[in-house]
Amino acid sequence: MPTPKIIVLSEQLRGQSYELSEDVYTIGRVEEADICIPDQSVSTRHGELRRDAEGSYVMYDLGSSNGTRVNGARVTEQKLVHSDILQLGNIEVMFDCEEQSLSSVLSTQTGIDLASTAGGIKLGEMANFSPYGSESKRKSGGTNKAFVALVALLVIVVAVLAVIALKQFL
Repeated sequence: MPTPKIIVLSEQLRGQSYELSEDVYTIGRVEEADICIPDQSVSTRHGELRRDAEGSYVMYDLGSSNGTRVNGARVTEQKLVHSDILQLGNIEVMFDCEEQSLSSVLSTQTGIDLASTAGGIKLGEMANFSPYGSESKRKSGGTNKAFVALVALLVIVVAVLAVIALKQFL
C-alpha cells in the first residue's frame, strides 16, 4: 500500500514531497515544523495534518494569517482525499494518497492541468514538473519534443528565406 504524501506544486519549491506515516504533522515556515515550507505567505504555525480513526488525513488551519484552502475553498478543517489541492498562503501542495478516490479538482493555480495528467502520468511520477527536472528525465528525452519542434520551425524559416533570396537573384 502506497504511503500518503504531500507534494509541493508551487514553482519555487516544486517537486518537494513529504511522506506521511505519523499521526500528526505540523505545517509552517519554521524549521521546527514537521513540514517546513519556507515562504513568507505561510504562517509560522500554519496548520496541522492529523490522521483520523479511519486512517484518512484531516487538514486543520491553526488561525494562519493567509488562510488555508482545499480545492479553492477556504477551510478551517477538511478531510483530504487523493489529489486534493491545498493552498497554504501562496503555496500549493497536492495530497497524494493513491488508495483513495480522486478529488474533483482539475487544475491548480500554479497552472498544472490535472485533468490531462491524471490519465497519462501517475501522481507518484509528478515528483518534479520543474524545468530543472531530474537528470534522468533530461537524458530520457523529456524535452525532446519541444526541441524537435523548434528545429523543424527553424528549418522552415531558413528554407523560406533561401527561396526569397533566390528569387531576388533570378
